[in-house]
Amino acid sequence: PHHMSDSDRQLYFSDYVIELQNSEDEKRRRIRDARRRAEKAQRDAFRERLVELAKGGLITPETRWRGVEERVSGDDAFERVQAQGREVARELFEDFVYDWKEEYRRDRVTLVRVWDMCRKKGGFKFDNKSNAAEDFGKALLEASAASPDLYGEVRRMSNVAKKSPLSSIHLFYNELKKSHAAGVAAKNRKNGRANGGKKKHSVGHDESSEDEGEIIEDGEVNASEKKEEA
Repeated sequence: PHHMSDSDRQLYFSDYVIELQNSEDEKRRRIRDARRRAEKAQRDAFRERLVELAKGGLITPETRWRGVEERVSGDDAFERVQAQGREVARELFEDFVYDWKEEYRRDRVTLVRVWDMCRKKGGFKFDNKSNAAEDFGKALLEASAASPDLYGEVRRMSNVAKKSPLSSIHLFYNELKKSHAAGVAAKNRKNGRANGGKKKHSVGHDESSEDEGEIIEDGEVNASEKKEEA
């Protein structure tokens, strides 16, 4: 318009400024959203790296950050999350092991019950086969077959997602195997066979010792847990 009053000009100018401001706000919002998505992808990649280490036995629910920091410090995944903040990687790691530890603590109650049923049906021979933990899981499924609830729980633990660390069944297997190895070594020392059988961990139903029972009592904490909580 050729004959706008001053008030009209001010109104049009205000509308123009508001339009520019809205456009800038939208641009900033999109940039912010893109950055958030990128940072989340970086955190997810770091968690996947932790899962790899866990599946390789290099991280357990009891591992502390100082025990893994040096191992991951050269990884691209670590450096990217470290760029988000100095404590981001450590916090992601601590959340990872905390959630894993709590899941195992809950699952272990069921596993103790099923293992007791398994022992009564003949036990399980612990050895160094590469698929021994998988065979252990099958033995637990067979032992719990008569109890739909327990069977369903063991089945759930067996179906570990690709992006999850070792299953609770695998952790329980490792715990029992370690206890058996310690029990065998102690018996050998008592019998004067120093170090004999240390590498042979086969324990069947006939060797279901008191040591075996001690680590799976409800509510009892094993030696490694006591050490970490101290």
